[in-house]
Amino acid sequence: MRGPLAGRATCLGAVVALAAVACSSGGGDTAEPTRTPAAGTSSSGSASSTHPGTGRPDPDGRIVFGRITRVDDGYGQVVALYAIDPDGSDEVQLTKGESAYPEWSPQGDRIAYTVGLADGSWQVATMAPDGSDVRVLTSGPGEHGSPAWTPDGSSLVYVHSPIVAGSGYRTTIWLMKADGSQQKRIGNPDTWDIEPKVSPDGTSVLFVRVTQAGQKLTTSLMVRDLSTGKERALPAAGTWPEHADWARDGMSIVYNVWAGITDTVPHDQVERVPADGSGTPTVLFPATASRGGFKPKFSPDGTRLVLGCVGVVTGKDDAACTMDADGSNVRILVDSPSRDENHFDWGPVPP
Repeated sequence: MRGPLAGRATCLGAVVALAAVACSSGGGDTAEPTRTPAAGTSSSGSASSTHPGTGRPDPDGRIVFGRITRVDDGYGQVVALYAIDPDGSDEVQLTKGESAYPEWSPQGDRIAYTVGLADGSWQVATMAPDGSDVRVLTSGPGEHGSPAWTPDGSSLVYVHSPIVAGSGYRTTIWLMKADGSQQKRIGNPDTWDIEPKVSPDGTSVLFVRVTQAGQKLTTSLMVRDLSTGKERALPAAGTWPEHADWARDGMSIVYNVWAGITDTVPHDQVERVPADGSGTPTVLFPATASRGGFKPKFSPDGTRLVLGCVGVVTGKDDAACTMDADGSNVRILVDSPSRDENHFDWGPVPP
């Protein structure tokens, strides 16, 4: 069964835990220089593995996903990361745990992710496609996480809070070069924003904004112009969207509605809306009392999605599924009998 943070990203797990806590301003606008560990070492315990592919590389790319190892009181879900071909073959373990939010680089040569360190902080790191050559890019207390690449692979957006939990916890959006240099805040310092994703044309960033009124929380999808800072809402997505991502052509946005907070759906439900926020949502993975989908991410060619799924066969735990971009042809990609799958991304063929 799924736990109290079931199907959630780490950020929204923290949202629930802090629902009764008033927000306060985040940190400053600059960050400390970063340190890069020796190649092949990792605070997350990177599993030593050979390059994926006992068979031939899959032309459809490579999928990275997590299996939940524990739920942190402050941060939420913590996973061990794995990689697998879209046909379900050539699975390898990349990290032993203390990981979250993986994302492939546009070239398929690096995976960015969040790593938990022994000092209790959470940092942004990257690694090679086989889990080697881990480089921790951020430093300092608090949370640095949810990294996402710019389309040219030169930079990463991420979120930062000077604390991991407690009074004053709130994340803002930051930007840095892919080597960890030139870290700067680019988001609104007075709002609570999570899960940033840069648009395919590189001009704007999509994110989820958390709004608190007393003990009531809602979320909304927002898009911020990276050159002007102007923001616009996507009202068609409603008041409890999460885990949003751009379609590869930038014309639409996919996300799931969080059933853990709203009663508008019986389970997590995957939907798509136009990128301009108009119209009504198109339901791609309909929810029932025993079936749901979460954390959808597009394939490199935009024709399919990888997502978390419940109830496709037995409904007993979370699995990783793939489906066509219109919601058809749902198939289980991988389903561990002992651990729930969560945190997904689909990248190109690694070099």
